[in-house]
Amino acid sequence: MGKTLLKAAALCCGFFFVAVQAKEILPESGLLGDTAKRLLILDGFTLGNRTVAVGDRGYIVYTEDGGNTWTRAKAPPAPLLTAVHFADAKNGWAVGHDSVILASQDGGATWTQQFSAPAEQRPLLDVLMIDAKTGIALGAYGAYYETADGRTWNARKVLEDDKHLNAIVKLPDGKLVILGEAGTILASADAGKTWQPVASPYKGSLFGAVVAGDSAIVAFGLRGRIYRSSDAGKTWKQVDNASQATLMGGTRLPDGAIVLAGAAGTALVSRDHGQSFQPISTGTTRAFSNALIGGPSAVLLLGEGGARSVGLSLGRAQGEGRK
Repeated sequence: MGKTLLKAAALCCGFFFVAVQAKEILPESGLLGDTAKRLLILDGFTLGNRTVAVGDRGYIVYTEDGGNTWTRAKAPPAPLLTAVHFADAKNGWAVGHDSVILASQDGGATWTQQFSAPAEQRPLLDVLMIDAKTGIALGAYGAYYETADGRTWNARKVLEDDKHLNAIVKLPDGKLVILGEAGTILASADAGKTWQPVASPYKGSLFGAVVAGDSAIVAFGLRGRIYRSSDAGKTWKQVDNASQATLMGGTRLPDGAIVLAGAAGTALVSRDHGQSFQPISTGTTRAFSNALIGGPSAVLLLGEGGARSVGLSLGRAQGEGRK
């Protein structure tokens, strides 16, 4: 039941997350060697040469050498962290269980808590900062928080029911798209002020999306389902995928390639803007929750076994940090 160890699958499949990694207490600071490989890492964000990652028991770590060595960031005690996003090279936010929201102003080296609501029992699963002051955090049971000053967060209801909201992405034209449980898709053309439902191609849960180099949206979720929209979500086409392993996260690499990652050690790569995917050999059956640009010609796959570097030939074009 490896997929239940991942942030969204644990919730949307009807299970609550039970963290079983990182039995060992990590040092308060300093480099992490093999210990980092035992840390459950759920998400990360790349800032130039630095990658900041979050996961089990509120740990935040960062690497500046493609994942060979890691340093533990200075952060307050926190529960499981599920997502991290930076508005720029200095300002970042991380979210997780207990609706906790942490913030950093120095590129992820130190963090402070901005918000927490453990009594609500609604884990946050993703965060997107439009700029250093404007952002949205969302998660289980319709949880939705927004900030207009980068410091204070206010709850809001954007769904009539309480479906889980798993991920949020920003399109090149500024439109925002939310993906969630039971095929939920919402779109906003005004930076989140209003949200409109979008006809979904799938009744199962969607766990994320990547914006392709040609501006198409590539959404993914349960049973290895992949869908592509070239018109901002108005219409969708299913993309062939021989694997039925649930897909949990993905990224667009600097050369435009898209990498998706998920259960049972699954990783897929597309070099035609998400119109087709081929499997990547990862050498493991442990579940992955996301993928990031790694060292030279490599991709970092995050999940049950920490961060795993897998060789992948890259081009020279510039890309984005995560989504």
